[in-house]
Amino acid sequence: MSRVAIRYSKALFELALEQELIEDVRSDLEMIQDVCTENPEFQQTLNNPLIEEKVKSKVLKELFETKVTPLTFKFLQLLSRKRRSGFLLEMIDNYLQRVLDHQGILSCLLISSGPVETDQIEAIKSRIEAMTDKSVIFSHQIDNSMIGGFIVKIKDTVIDLSIKTQLEKMRRQLLHR
Repeated sequence: MSRVAIRYSKALFELALEQELIEDVRSDLEMIQDVCTENPEFQQTLNNPLIEEKVKSKVLKELFETKVTPLTFKFLQLLSRKRRSGFLLEMIDNYLQRVLDHQGILSCLLISSGPVETDQIEAIKSRIEAMTDKSVIFSHQIDNSMIGGFIVKIKDTVIDLSIKTQLEKMRRQLLHR
């Protein structure tokens, strides 16, 4: 994540906290994120340095002025003026992570070779909650290239309990004896 995205999203979060608009801004940003995801042309417009900022500002105004809080709209306009619109999705991701941190919630990604039983997810969740003293929410991703086992990603930490990694560890141990 870029320092620009971190700085801007931190400033937005602090203003939202001060004005008691954290959830309203979160909702706005999720809607904007959906627009970017559903309309790649819109995201390309924001990222294109050849398109004048006046044009980007006009597009943002037409799309969002009446649909988001004034704080969010001012933020979008600031990004346009400062030529930072290309960092918008990174800023949204960082803001959403700040909201979860503020609420004491840890977002984790569980990667497995196939579907995982609910009781297995709950067991993993309980262990992580005990380790971190935070509530945990999981998103699940299936990676067909995995043989078995699972990987849990928590921010910058990776817990790799995949069969491939376990076999590699065993191979290294056997070679070093």
